[in-house]
Amino acid sequence: MILQYVLPDGEQKEFELGRKAITIGRGADADVRLPDNLASRIHCGISYKDGNYFLRDCGSRNGTFVNDSSIEVYRINPGDRIRVGDMVLTVVASPRKGTVTVLRELKDEMAKGKGYHTILQEIIRDEKKPDDQ
Repeated sequence: MILQYVLPDGEQKEFELGRKAITIGRGADADVRLPDNLASRIHCGISYKDGNYFLRDCGSRNGTFVNDSSIEVYRINPGDRIRVGDMVLTVVASPRKGTVTVLRELKDEMAKGKGYHTILQEIIRDEKKPDDQ
């Protein structure tokens, strides 16, 4: 999933969620830094577990809201709107590659000399990576 938001100067930003937990806030240590005085330094965080993303308020002074409801912990889904201070982050589904794209990439790799066996080993290796990557 991807978080999309717009900075006060109008710059559009995106942050792709992975399996590693992230923090959101106005502090320099936050993974997603929001220039909003109503946001705490570490306002909230998102973690991944069992195929789902969970948003957790980190004891912020002004609260964390999803779809205009105050939350402590919430399983986020595409279409949800997360409000931190005056900033709104929209959750969107990550685009998936289509079959035609995957097959074209496979054909390109094989044309460069990579064998089918090597490609399968890379797929298996990627699937075995720890959850924190």
